[in-house]
Amino acid sequence: MTTSTGPHDPAAVLVGRLDELTLLRGLLGQAAAGRGSGALVVGEAGLGKTALVSALAAEAAATGFRVLRCRGFRGGEGTGFAGLHELLHPVLDRVDALPARQREALEVVFGLADGAAVDRLVLSLATTGLLEEAAQAEPLLLVLEDLHWVDPSSTETLVSLPRRLDGARALVLATTRPDPSRPSPARDFPHVVRLGPLPPREAKALLSARRPDLPARVRAQVLEESLGNPLALTELATQWTRTGGADGGHRVSMSRRLEQAFLGEVHGLPAGTRRALLVVAAGQDASRPEVLGALDLLGLGEQDLAPAERVGLLGSEGDRFLFRHPLVGSALYDGAGSAERSQAHTALARAVPSPARRVQHRAAAVTGWDAGVAAELADVAEAVFRQGATAEASTLWRRASALTPQPQDRARLLSSAAEAARQAGASVDAAALLTQVRAVVAPTQFEVVRRAARTDWLLSMTADHRGRSTLDLVDLARGLPGSADRVEVLVWAATKCSVLQEPDDVRAAVRSALAGEDPGSSLRRIGLALVDPRAPLDVATFERFRTEVQDVDGVLLNCLAFSAEDAGDLVVAETCWSSAVDAFHASGRAGDETIALCGRATPRVTAGDLAGGLADAEQALRLSRELDLPVVAAMAAAVVARARAWGGERDRALQALRQAEALPAAAPFARVAASAAWAAGVLALTDGRYADALRELTGTAANASVALWAGGDLAEAAVRTGRPDAVHDWLRTASDVVRVSGSVHLELLLERSRALLADDGTAEQHFRAALELGRRGGTGLDVARTRLHHGEWLRRQRRITEAREQLVEALRFFEEHLVLPLAERARVELRAAGGADDAGADAGPARDLAVRSLTAQELMVAVLAAQGLSNREIADQVYLSHRTVGSHLHHAFAKLQVNRRSHLADALAGRV
Repeated sequence: MTTSTGPHDPAAVLVGRLDELTLLRGLLGQAAAGRGSGALVVGEAGLGKTALVSALAAEAAATGFRVLRCRGFRGGEGTGFAGLHELLHPVLDRVDALPARQREALEVVFGLADGAAVDRLVLSLATTGLLEEAAQAEPLLLVLEDLHWVDPSSTETLVSLPRRLDGARALVLATTRPDPSRPSPARDFPHVVRLGPLPPREAKALLSARRPDLPARVRAQVLEESLGNPLALTELATQWTRTGGADGGHRVSMSRRLEQAFLGEVHGLPAGTRRALLVVAAGQDASRPEVLGALDLLGLGEQDLAPAERVGLLGSEGDRFLFRHPLVGSALYDGAGSAERSQAHTALARAVPSPARRVQHRAAAVTGWDAGVAAELADVAEAVFRQGATAEASTLWRRASALTPQPQDRARLLSSAAEAARQAGASVDAAALLTQVRAVVAPTQFEVVRRAARTDWLLSMTADHRGRSTLDLVDLARGLPGSADRVEVLVWAATKCSVLQEPDDVRAAVRSALAGEDPGSSLRRIGLALVDPRAPLDVATFERFRTEVQDVDGVLLNCLAFSAEDAGDLVVAETCWSSAVDAFHASGRAGDETIALCGRATPRVTAGDLAGGLADAEQALRLSRELDLPVVAAMAAAVVARARAWGGERDRALQALRQAEALPAAAPFARVAASAAWAAGVLALTDGRYADALRELTGTAANASVALWAGGDLAEAAVRTGRPDAVHDWLRTASDVVRVSGSVHLELLLERSRALLADDGTAEQHFRAALELGRRGGTGLDVARTRLHHGEWLRRQRRITEAREQLVEALRFFEEHLVLPLAERARVELRAAGGADDAGADAGPARDLAVRSLTAQELMVAVLAAQGLSNREIADQVYLSHRTVGSHLHHAFAKLQVNRRSHLADALAGRV
């Protein structure tokens, strides 16, 4: 445990707050028993957040907890991952226990190794894993003080800990001030303790304990003016004693009154002490030796701080000086003149060894232009950006631009700041920075213009930002000198055509511009495919594109895959998505990987790979919740519902469907609504509710691509309800797509639907054509469904032997792939045809039920373990901590009734 002396002594008497302390003690007891949790203490300055936390920390240490701390400080928000490093530094000796990818993430963000920018989800998992390892040895109390001042990159990881450590011996306890201008971290903590003023009785008790010498009249005045604020009770009493009166009552905020009280106390100290305290205030990120080094450069020393320590204004914690309250530092710094602050920062810049912190102190000392400091700041920004601290990088680039005298240099720095802000999720800040870029960029700064346009385009695709129109991008491309740059910008325009469903004249303008570029460019070919969604895109072209363009944008890959689906080519669609999954996993872009997993799930389920599609969709659903991607979550839930409906898991399908429909952020997205309608329609089909199925499947028309592939199900519902007219529009549309694209799978659906709609005279030829297409296309589920329909038709025609052949083959597929509703229907038909229904008798129904009892994560982990991956390798693959993987595998072993990894393949019924 970190030792404390002076003003933050955890042994200090806590008056009041018994209810709050009782709650926190209960959480501490639960954590000791392995039920981790988190609590956020919220309160204005001076209400006793630190006193409450210190009291609990003292009790925790006395009962065997290890206390790990990090503390935010004013001005510390610009130092990426500083708070996380402070918290984890004492347990970094356990980092080798982590999976390789997670270990590397911590080493990169802490500057211990070089590497690509770290994905936030991987970093959160690494942090969780490291703390889980430490909690195995002794329970942990993680104290996050002044969370509002902790750097954003650390905060994003820290606030995920209460949820992630719920099964560990750990309690996360954080403090913050309420701030309406920024998102509250309260939603991330299961328990929120809101501190208010002390009740009158407790306020009197505290004042008596701290200042028993006050006359009754003064005591009453202080109690009235302090408004129950514990810090104010002490500081206003001290001020009254020093000045003999109050400071003007309630005309200013309590925080400002407390700052004035602290300044009054500081003004009574020697001049050397006041100068030394300003250095401490300016260098709250500095260690004790660094502060003393800066003091020495100013002709001061530790002896100059002694008077402040004697009166309790200054103390220490570990190797850092700490003020009695953060408001002391705020009052000192804000009350100093610019020359005094510059002098303090200049001394600190010479005393601190870290290049990043040194240049930030140099920047704080500058009062005008300084191109040299700006260049150093830009270098630091680049370094922290590579580490993944995108919010801090944006701040540094913005500060560098403010120190840069040349407009063209400012444009370059601001464009970097805008892209970093976009990647940090600060879309409003990014848009504002792009406006500043346009104000200063020169027309001949082609690279800056292109980079800013790319940020603008990505914002318009992923956030609430209009950005440049499609035709604006065409005009921009005309002004660029290089063909490769022109093609890239035109592909962004083509992407907008795909996403926004631009009218024909806009598409024609993009197509015409692309036609004039290098015909050998794969990227140009991609752009043309995006402009014309019916144009076929072969796998070879896509693979050339992937090798030519290394830094592929997630939006572009999404649009390519969707275009392939629109064109009726599920093979290319799955290839696009798989390539995206692999690329984004390798580069640590979990958000893009989640979108790609969700995207790949759709063609997999549609093509009949129910197990693979369900695994993708379940993982995408879990990750989208982790990453706060509600639209992706809704889409993934809809795919889960459709896969589970085909599997006969009615309750789970309904649950997933409710999840898809309950996410309001997804409501405006037609593709999500259409996918949910498709899932509901399939569920109704498997239930035999054909009128409901027709109604639901008609809703897939909200999105052309979804409606295209749901048409086969729509046709079945239309036939069952005697409404063949309901499918005529789809037949025309699908026929047009097949004519252009040559999609075998889509043509199979057309031929089967024509067979269902036909009279007995032509049905046979359509069934046979569909089966022939199935042999060419390999779409197992739809081939089996065609065999089922054909077998039913043959039985009605009294061609019993032929009917049995089709039904046996259909039943074999349905049982092998656990398509239970259709398997039961095939059995009924087979019995009616006088055949035995034992096509899959050796499939092991008990084993299948055991597999179905696994949760999505247990199944995913068990499949990977059966493939030979270790727990740590699985953790890196599926974004879990390795201890969580072990827990899932333990539960899977019990449900499958196996005790060795080598037995998993057999137990998983062909899912490996």
